[in-house]
Amino acid sequence: MATIVATCFLVTGITDDDAAKAALQPLFDIFAEHGLGQATFEIVPGEPTRLWVKHKDTVTPDRELIGRALAKAGPYAVVGVGR
Repeated sequence: MATIVATCFLVTGITDDDAAKAALQPLFDIFAEHGLGQATFEIVPGEPTRLWVKHKDTVTPDRELIGRALAKAGPYAVVGVGR
């Protein structure tokens, strides 16, 4: 049985709730097809925003795929992987 885990991506451009809401839809559009679950943003002033993606431990989220989805919503980019 697979365990649910979370992967953290560091994102630029998402600095408020409106941007986070705009970025969620393109992510959800790709999630089911790629075995991903929920997503949430953790906005910390002065730091890259953290995007947490929940998924089964048997799935590895694709950083480039997530970056392309975010770019559809606005000037957002994945700049790294967080912890």
